[in-house]
Amino acid sequence: MTYPLGVDIGTTYTAAALWREGRVQTVPLGNRANAVPSVLFLREDGSMLVGEAAARRGIIDPDRQAREFKRRMGDDIPILIGGRGMAAHQLTGEVLKFVIERVSESQGGPPRHVVLTHPAAWGDYRKNLLTQAAVQGGLHEVGLLPEPVAAATWYASQERIEPGSLIGIYDFGGGTFDASVVRKTATGVEIYGEAGGDDSIGGIDFDHALFRHVGTAAGVDVGQLDMSDQLTASAMAQVFASVVEAKEALSADVEAVVPVVLPGVSRQVLITRAEFEDLIRQRVLGTVGVFGQVVQRAGVDPSKLHGVLLVGGSSRIPLVRQLLSAELGIRVAVDAHPKYTVSLGAAIAAAPRMTGARSSATMTPPGPVRPMTPPGGIPNRQTQSRPYPTNRPPQPGYQPQYPPPQVGQRSQAGMPMPGQQRPMPGQQSQAGIPLPPPGQPPREPEPAVSLQVDLARSGLTGITDVRSVLAQITPSEPVTMTPPPRPGGGDNFTQFRTTEGKPSGGGKGRLIALLVVVIIVAVVAVLIFVLQKSSSNDSGSASKGSASSPVANPGGPSVGTISLHGQLVKVPDGGDQMTAVTGLPNGSAVAVGFSVDLQPRAWVAAEGGDFVSSPVDKDGQGKILDVTTLGSTVVGVGWTGVGNTTRAAVWTSGDGRTWNLEHPDGDFRPQSAIKQLSAVTVTADNKLLALARDDRQDKTDGDATAYTSADGKTWTPVQTTGLSGSGPQDIVRLIRSDNSFVALGTVLNGAKLGPAIWTSTDGAKWDSSPYVPQEGAPSPQGIVKQADGRLLMCGTVGSGNPPPLSCWTQKADQNWERWDVTADDGSPKPLLLYGMYPAGSSIVVVGLGQPRSGTGNDAAIWTLTVGQHK
Repeated sequence: MTYPLGVDIGTTYTAAALWREGRVQTVPLGNRANAVPSVLFLREDGSMLVGEAAARRGIIDPDRQAREFKRRMGDDIPILIGGRGMAAHQLTGEVLKFVIERVSESQGGPPRHVVLTHPAAWGDYRKNLLTQAAVQGGLHEVGLLPEPVAAATWYASQERIEPGSLIGIYDFGGGTFDASVVRKTATGVEIYGEAGGDDSIGGIDFDHALFRHVGTAAGVDVGQLDMSDQLTASAMAQVFASVVEAKEALSADVEAVVPVVLPGVSRQVLITRAEFEDLIRQRVLGTVGVFGQVVQRAGVDPSKLHGVLLVGGSSRIPLVRQLLSAELGIRVAVDAHPKYTVSLGAAIAAAPRMTGARSSATMTPPGPVRPMTPPGGIPNRQTQSRPYPTNRPPQPGYQPQYPPPQVGQRSQAGMPMPGQQRPMPGQQSQAGIPLPPPGQPPREPEPAVSLQVDLARSGLTGITDVRSVLAQITPSEPVTMTPPPRPGGGDNFTQFRTTEGKPSGGGKGRLIALLVVVIIVAVVAVLIFVLQKSSSNDSGSASKGSASSPVANPGGPSVGTISLHGQLVKVPDGGDQMTAVTGLPNGSAVAVGFSVDLQPRAWVAAEGGDFVSSPVDKDGQGKILDVTTLGSTVVGVGWTGVGNTTRAAVWTSGDGRTWNLEHPDGDFRPQSAIKQLSAVTVTADNKLLALARDDRQDKTDGDATAYTSADGKTWTPVQTTGLSGSGPQDIVRLIRSDNSFVALGTVLNGAKLGPAIWTSTDGAKWDSSPYVPQEGAPSPQGIVKQADGRLLMCGTVGSGNPPPLSCWTQKADQNWERWDVTADDGSPKPLLLYGMYPAGSSIVVVGLGQPRSGTGNDAAIWTLTVGQHK
């Protein structure tokens, strides 16, 4: 009864497939459907519902529901579900546990080998989190496989593909978009080049856009409806479900009707395919552009692709095929099953691990697949919730979306970013849109997808998944995670620490356990190295540019090296992060930031002295994101509050040693659309100029706007131009350079957020600078003007564990030059560089650092020295 199992835990749906006797087949996970919604619901008794039942219960009690948590994988801010904070990988573990139990019950025993799929762009950090989810799911070993490899494996099992052929994978699902090129080898499939994509755009965003369109057509402001009323919430959920069904119908029809039955409203809204395409065209164009860039970076002529495989439900939208053809000249010849292709491919990829699979040129006839247990045959398991401590501050942003969030960044799907309380999964969004309930189940049980596969004839006899032996953690053991933030778009390393109970053998038992773990880790590392080396040798020259190859200088060649010398700031106790720094007339330095539990922080150091912690007035949680000096007053800006009562915040101090939270009226009051102030500087006429996020005109993406103040207590809005437009415009830093202002932030570039620089002479009219570093996916965070007149920016480039640090310099309307960053042996390792301040001939920079020995990331400050050109 042994069998391998492939599991695809997607953003919106989860599916599983198994391999047995030459046949791959989906396993029904729901009562009537093969796939189930990736939704959890925490019941009052502590047990966890998964799938259809969780989606139904969440309609009337959304605070106890979690969905779309795959987008949050790697985010160190816990997701609240029923008042309990859980990490995204813990929620994923609950879904996986449900899948394994469901499949084991139906098949008469557990699978012999399980392959879990993941986006190709995930680095080691998020893949490590996925293995931790496997531990929680009760697995002792697991194989990891990139989703495009799984999809192409399914494709290769159905169509003859010669070794060396290249296949484009356009994977547009419910919650994410991924693009990649894969290469068929003699024994399997591998990633070719560098994968790309956007983990914050998907079909759910199109659902929301169409839902708003239908509400407007029906004369309903969905943002003003009382979602606390159960009847209203249920009615809204039904309308949303009808909108989703209409969207899917428009893939085959040119129009659809949505019934809108809400309090005081009862009508039908006709929507056409043309209207829907107008709503989504720009975002679909963005995904097409990303796909084209991925193909180009792989050095592939699109016309030379064996085919373009469309994966995911959103890829079924006719506009996708049209734009791929019109924009890239690509003929799309393959359309995969939207929900099951990846899980089917994962099961096929798992088959060679079964005894005899490699040598079977002709597979035996398919054996029967055991029927599923009737609904209700599997009891719910009690959720084992672990505390989620961390010894480092969260990244300055809530949703690791796009390239990971930067200070002040916001997601394209409307998720608030740093400094803002975001709606938790299952709650109402800021735009008033209820998170989607599951679609109406089919009247009859959905038939399983079953395919005969000859591994030898298809050339799929090799092992392509990376097998990991998992160290088991008992439910009572707390897990400490210390992943540094990922502002550059990639994954960082993590440290896992388990607190074990005392074994009967005392210290000797712990030593033996430690040695066992070390041996296991060493063996796994050797196996991974051997597999990678083997894959590299097999690829030969045709795999040039493969994702398995290390990328040197991801931001392009550097012109020199910038050196850092500094120290950790360990007061107060616990992990903190510095976000900005400024100087006082008396020579003191003042820094601001926040703690791991989102408490505003401030520090002060007398000239030549060490930093000490300063008490900060607060109203719940908060972050101080930027700081400046106005005469003898120090002014910090950010946000404060709890839940939906967050507001833009201003703190003032006379000497940096005590901080008062101001309570300005107007736009900065609680419940206002101005949720945070992101950056602040001083004008030539000695006034404050601050930039904020403005949701009043665009609740989904938001705009940037400006405010001025003479004292930090009374603020006046500035009528700005150039900071609004389609997609988000988010500001992370603001400085005054000569007679103009320079703002640093992000804008939507295709389907991804990219760096942007704006300039203004008066703080009202802003222009986008044509000189912005782009090579290597840069994520600059701090900017300052040096004594020689050049601008200096610092941040990260590319991806990695953690992403490499980089700085850029620019001289008067010229292109930016990139510099490598290094810290001397006596300084903490820099993980993030944020606020920067000129101090004479030196530059002071603050951020997040890591000790050279030991653990525990904390606030850090360095002096920066720009070296000579190479």
